[in-house]
Amino acid sequence: MTFRARTTLWLAAVTALTLGSAFSAVLVAFNGLQRKQLDDSLLAVARAEAVETHQHGLRFSDRPGPAAADVGPLTKFGIIYDSSGAVLAATYPFERRPPPLTEIQKPPGHAFDFIFEREHMRGVFMPIHEQPDHMLFLATSREDFENDTAYLSRAMLTAFVVAVAWASMIGYWMSGRLTRDHRNIAAVARAVADGDLTVRTDVQSGDPEVAQLGSDVDDMVQRLGELVATQQRFIAHAAHELRSPLTALYGELQQALRKERDSAGYRHAIQHALEATRRLKLLADDLLSLARTQRDAGGKSEPIALERTVEDARAMVSELARQRAVSLELRLATGATGATVQHRHHDLTRLFRNLLENAILHSPAGGTVRIETAQRGDAIHTWIADEGPGIAPDHRERIFEPFFRAPSATKSGEGSGLGLGIAREIARAHGGDVRLDDQAAAPGARFLVVLPVA
Repeated sequence: MTFRARTTLWLAAVTALTLGSAFSAVLVAFNGLQRKQLDDSLLAVARAEAVETHQHGLRFSDRPGPAAADVGPLTKFGIIYDSSGAVLAATYPFERRPPPLTEIQKPPGHAFDFIFEREHMRGVFMPIHEQPDHMLFLATSREDFENDTAYLSRAMLTAFVVAVAWASMIGYWMSGRLTRDHRNIAAVARAVADGDLTVRTDVQSGDPEVAQLGSDVDDMVQRLGELVATQQRFIAHAAHELRSPLTALYGELQQALRKERDSAGYRHAIQHALEATRRLKLLADDLLSLARTQRDAGGKSEPIALERTVEDARAMVSELARQRAVSLELRLATGATGATVQHRHHDLTRLFRNLLENAILHSPAGGTVRIETAQRGDAIHTWIADEGPGIAPDHRERIFEPFFRAPSATKSGEGSGLGLGIAREIARAHGGDVRLDDQAAAPGARFLVVLPVA
């Protein structure tokens, strides 16, 4: 059962219970008041008749009984019994077959209900004035009383049905209005579960919490769409990057087996195949590193001396720097000496190694890669600058995308296109960041690593 249906049923049940209790109380009170008025009128007439009957020689008078407030003048139905229970006088309808005294006798002065020839009546016994051994029985029809009660019951029942129906309609409309935005959000969630990432809630609710929920869901779907698109591009680029060295490896091995060669020819083919294998291994290592960094974000870390980490990373790339004839220059500011950051040593070393490798690969022979570190407030800032061609303005953010390489790197065929993305992922996983330094004035690229102090 839907929330809307449950709300409607709940409101209808509460309305029915409330109105039913109220109407029942009103009906009981009304019946009690009508009965009291009837009894008071009946007793007043009975007392008057007890006096008049004695004055008329134990006979009923011809004049009508006194008026009763809300039930009109009472029609006198009466019987006079003597001390033995014999009927001395009777009016209509008791004159033909008066009931025996023993069947209907009740304590004097107390009104009671009885049925005579299928007619509902209200009666009372009253001792006759100056003849207490004789009893006057006076009765009147309850028809007017019961008609009033039946009329009020029908009116209340009609009002009850109308009120419950109206409350149900109002509840259905209100619940629909209140849950409209929730249903839109639920429909968007189902659509997203089915793979549609273009849907939006477009909630315009006056309830700020619902509006915020709709906005958060829209942002989540948009972000999810961006992540899926990024993943699809990542898979496509990964397949493309893997295909090139695999094709080269396959081609070299196929050519080597196609015809007999001397040892030099085989050595040449093996060298080319080994180079393709090296590129495959580099790409696989980078893919695994990126996946592990994203998976282990927020994992256990420890305070690490930044100076030691930078030195370890420089030692790892020293051979590459020697081959490329690039010198590495490290300068630590006074405040940064001995500074520690909260990180995982392996990841932090990989971060700086990737940035240093990138700087070395883009530096000309004889160039210098400069590493500068300083503490700024609660963070350690590390700049890594090269003397290469720099980064074009339209490539400044794209260089951190997986497999994106600037035209200069594409031509050289160096790198997997994942190093900068991995470095940024590692930094952001530990509350820091990696970005291009906008204030760099010298030629070349200058990257800024920001890491929180432990």
